[in-house]
Amino acid sequence: MATSGTSLRRRRIGVALRELREAAGLTHQQVGPALDCSPSKISRIENGEVGVRRGDLLVLLDLYGLDDAGQREELLELARESKRRGGWWLKYGEVSSPYLKLIQLESEADSIRGAELSFVPGLLQTEDYARAVIRATRPHDSADEVERRVQIRLTRQELLKQDQPPEFWTVLDEAVLHRIVGSPAVMAEQLRALAAANELPHITVQILPFAHGGHEAMTGAFRILRFPDRRDPDTVYFEGFAGDLYLDDSTEIARCSLVFDHLCAAALSPRLSSVRMLDVARSLTG
Repeated sequence: MATSGTSLRRRRIGVALRELREAAGLTHQQVGPALDCSPSKISRIENGEVGVRRGDLLVLLDLYGLDDAGQREELLELARESKRRGGWWLKYGEVSSPYLKLIQLESEADSIRGAELSFVPGLLQTEDYARAVIRATRPHDSADEVERRVQIRLTRQELLKQDQPPEFWTVLDEAVLHRIVGSPAVMAEQLRALAAANELPHITVQILPFAHGGHEAMTGAFRILRFPDRRDPDTVYFEGFAGDLYLDDSTEIARCSLVFDHLCAAALSPRLSSVRMLDVARSLTG
């Protein structure tokens, strides 16, 4: 779990500031001038996308009329802690911010659930499969860039090997098993590794068979991240060709959680899913 909670601390501050602003009956447009900034920056602070300086935080707390000394000090301490930098991913700062945000949120989560339509989730990919996926999805990257991204992906996977790993539960469309990424040998190795991972107590992989037909997640893959401190809202992550999207709206979280439950109910059991993976692996290698 978390070695650095910067992202979660920012989000917790943002949630508190949003609640205080709404209780004060103020809009982003009305608050912006107090910090000499745009309404959009106030929105980004409340969404946890950017941090807030101590001086600006004090201005906001005064503006919102927060007199409770204990709550003020708690928010100020969160702001101080959010400035402390940590995490292996920081040395890859030139990688896109949305991807680094995913890595940080993964490191802080105690549960990661979701569905994949096209490929094995990054946290469960073998090195050769990961390399083939990156080459296919980023055809203009140099060989060095591809290798750098492979190493990032492999380092991400250490999350599932630590003493107290998060629960990882994924439902894969059966198409994932049959799409040959890299080569038949690479694919067979990946499927065997996936079946082996499915034996671990904190990892669950289910296959949604072709026979099920249409399903609610056909429009896109998603991942739901839950955090140890229940004050931190769940986050749903959508990965797409045009960019990544993060939402912590309670209605959207509830909708995605329901879709996930439906997929789990329709999918093969973990045991039968592993049997299916190994059957396909054998067919690829003769």
